[in-house]
Amino acid sequence: MLILNRKELEELLPMEEVLDVLAMGFREAKEGKCVVPVRFHLNVEEYQGQFLFMPALLSGLKQSGTKIVSVFPQNISKGKPTIYATYLLNDPVTGELLALMEGATLTGIRTGGASGLATRYLARKDSKILGIIGTGFQSFFQFRAIQVVRPIEEVWAYDLDSQRLESFCKRLSFLVKVYPASSPAEAVRESDILITSTTSKTPVFSGKDLRPGTHINAIGAFRPDMRETDDETILRSKIVVDTFEGCLSEAGDLLIPMSEGKLKRERIHGDLGDLVTGRKEGRHSEEEITLFKSVGFAMEDVVTAHLAYQKAIQQGKGERVEIS
Repeated sequence: MLILNRKELEELLPMEEVLDVLAMGFREAKEGKCVVPVRFHLNVEEYQGQFLFMPALLSGLKQSGTKIVSVFPQNISKGKPTIYATYLLNDPVTGELLALMEGATLTGIRTGGASGLATRYLARKDSKILGIIGTGFQSFFQFRAIQVVRPIEEVWAYDLDSQRLESFCKRLSFLVKVYPASSPAEAVRESDILITSTTSKTPVFSGKDLRPGTHINAIGAFRPDMRETDDETILRSKIVVDTFEGCLSEAGDLLIPMSEGKLKRERIHGDLGDLVTGRKEGRHSEEEITLFKSVGFAMEDVVTAHLAYQKAIQQGKGERVEIS
């Protein structure tokens, strides 16, 4: 078995290659060669946290694995990450455990990659200004992925935690012009592309502040009671989801307005697989507001983990251990 840590995964997984394997995975899923149950949640109410179990099998590509994630928002007050995760990569032919990987970095990279892939189809080609609301662990991976597909020259970032915002801006200052926004509204009004990456239960910006032609990647809220976007945003946007099954089970951004009769399922334009395979068009006009809503899809983990494993074998990276 091979063990890959955070540093090794970052070295093995350049975003350009991640976008390529994700596109391949979404094609496989669209062709029915992918088995991905809706993830299982195990709530830990005493500490307001939860564990998530995300298995996946891609029969055509002969890839399989399972991610185990913990999400404990109160960890911020303890100086610990909100998310911990581990990935187990298996051989689907024999069931053999091939690799154990640090899963938070894998999640960050593949989630960023999915947003990058959606942005490739949905953002205006001349988009140069990126807005980010929520500058936690995921935000840097989002920036990296968006930068692959659009010529980002400026970033406007906002976070309720001023120290986290300052740290994020300092990290990006070596790569691009970055400005700390005084409010979510300022970040939204400046943006060609907007990322929301929070665990909020209430909308984090007003849809009235969106400029025509903006593209939004709403990637933070992942439960039916969480919501980053308001009704105005939902009703103004062409909506694309990572998967219908996942978002219609877990995405409060969609489920809440649907339960109130403000959004019909038919208003959701399609899923990312529809765009990748050309079954649905992406952006239709320069003025259109587009929104990509994702809650995570275990296919993304397994194709990204498999890429890391293949490259680690080729390059002799990682630690080999025997557990049997």
